[in-house]
Amino acid sequence: MRQLNHDFKEVLARHPRERSFGTRRGRAYALDRMASALDGRFPRLSARNLKGRHVEFLVAGWREQGLSAGMMANYMSHLRWFAKAIGKPNIVRRSNASYGIVKDRGAMDRACGLPAGRLAGVRDAHVRLALRMELAFGLRREEAIKFSPSYADRGDRIVLKASTTKGGRPREVPVLNEAQRRLLDEVQALIGGGALIPANRNYREQFRVYERRPVTRDCGACTAFGTPTLSAATRT
Repeated sequence: MRQLNHDFKEVLARHPRERSFGTRRGRAYALDRMASALDGRFPRLSARNLKGRHVEFLVAGWREQGLSAGMMANYMSHLRWFAKAIGKPNIVRRSNASYGIVKDRGAMDRACGLPAGRLAGVRDAHVRLALRMELAFGLRREEAIKFSPSYADRGDRIVLKASTTKGGRPREVPVLNEAQRRLLDEVQALIGGGALIPANRNYREQFRVYERRPVTRDCGACTAFGTPTLSAATRT
C-alpha cells in the first residue's frame, strides 16, 4: 500500500466514532482518492510531509475533472478534518473561496419552498421522508419513493438506479452538507435495506397514498412533483 493511503487509513481508524457511518464512509472514499491522486504526482509522499502546495494540486485536479463546486467543497471539508487530525490544520486555508471554490447559493434555494409546518403534518413516515428527499436532493417523485439507501448511499454521494430515473439513465447527486447526511441516516434507520415503500404496499399503492396527501396535491410548482429544478452544480 502506498504511504499516504496507509496514513489516511490509519488516522481514520483512530477516529472510529467520528460522525455517522455514512460520513465516515464518504470521508474514507474521498481521502483515498486524494491519496492516489497525490501519489501519482508526488511518489512516496507521507502525511507528515503534506503542505499547502499539495492542496493546491488537488484543487487544480478537481477543477480539470469538472467536479462541481459543491463536490469540491465536500472534499475540502474532509481534507480539513484530516489536517486537523494530524495536527497540521494550517496546510488548508479556512476559506474555500480562496481556492476559487464558490458554490451556487441558489442551487438549493430553487428547490420547492414547501413550508416545514406542512411537511410535519404528513403522518405517513415513508411519504414524509420521500418529500424531504425530494426537497433536499432535487429528486423526482419516483426516485424518492423507490430510494433505497443500502444501494444508493455511497457516503459522499447518492447513486440513483436507471430504473427509477427519467430517461432510464443512472445519475449521481453529491451529499453536500450535514443536513443531507442526517436525512440519509434517518431514511436508513426507518427502512434499513428496503425502499421508501412500506412492506405491506407495492409502488403503485404507495404512489396512490402519496397523491392523496393534500401537501403533495397542492404544491404543483414543487420540484418534487415535476422536473427537478436544482442547478447542474449539484449534479455529477
